[in-house]
Amino acid sequence: MARPRLVTRGAAIAGLFFLTLGWAARARAATDDSAADPHAGIVVPGEDVDDGAPTRPPDLSYGAGARLRWVTVPAFMLNLFTKRNVPLSSWATGVSFFRRKGNFDVVGTFTYQNMSPSDGNWLGTDHNASVDTDLVQFRGLALYALDVSFIWHQTFTDWLGMHYGAGVGIAIVGGDVLRTSNDPALCNDSNAGNLSQCHPRGVTCTDASCSEQQLQGLGSGADDPNNPHRFSDGNVPPVIPVVNVVVGVDFRVPSIRGWEATIEGGFYDAFFLGGSVGYTF
Repeated sequence: MARPRLVTRGAAIAGLFFLTLGWAARARAATDDSAADPHAGIVVPGEDVDDGAPTRPPDLSYGAGARLRWVTVPAFMLNLFTKRNVPLSSWATGVSFFRRKGNFDVVGTFTYQNMSPSDGNWLGTDHNASVDTDLVQFRGLALYALDVSFIWHQTFTDWLGMHYGAGVGIAIVGGDVLRTSNDPALCNDSNAGNLSQCHPRGVTCTDASCSEQQLQGLGSGADDPNNPHRFSDGNVPPVIPVVNVVVGVDFRVPSIRGWEATIEGGFYDAFFLGGSVGYTF
């Protein structure tokens, strides 16, 4: 069951992010207390002063953030190489750490992106619908990705701005893609996308799903339209590249130092729309 594992991963990511923010807040509070000390900075005669200690440039900062996105692979993209498909509508989450100098960020991000559409029929372009239409089921298919992005900021006011940029990365592909050949006596070009009409022999299906018990009852063996057996597709690559393009709006609260939020959209091996919160320290 994939969903409990997704909840556990999301909780772990959120815990890591808020632990980082808590550490940063304590560090900042300690700095503020030191600044409030009336004796801080007073040089006592005869006391050694370390003039060689490095100092951070005023426009250099570091930060961390967390994000949540709605992810989609629309039908028009899938139609480039399939005649029948099931578009993806899913979600992604991630944590990032960045180095900011002036208006330029270098951002490293870990992302979990669910890439499992609903069950349904798939048929490749230029394939025969009666023998090549398959029931395809995605079970926990997801990307576990690391990427580095380069982001520029444009500030309009002390609370509003925008950002844009791009990056590259690599993703491990997890989960399974299960396939079962549909009955050639039931499938044709006009109904290949209708699961209730075009489905595996001996399996009862609705528009959205098929009987899991009957699919398991097909047993193992070589899959054939006239003698179907569900199998795991071995063509799923274990690792794929990540291409990231993003543009968004930045929000800040001038009275709350360090906090920021964004609304953004773009492409991360799929189109996305979402938001993030971050803290600069």
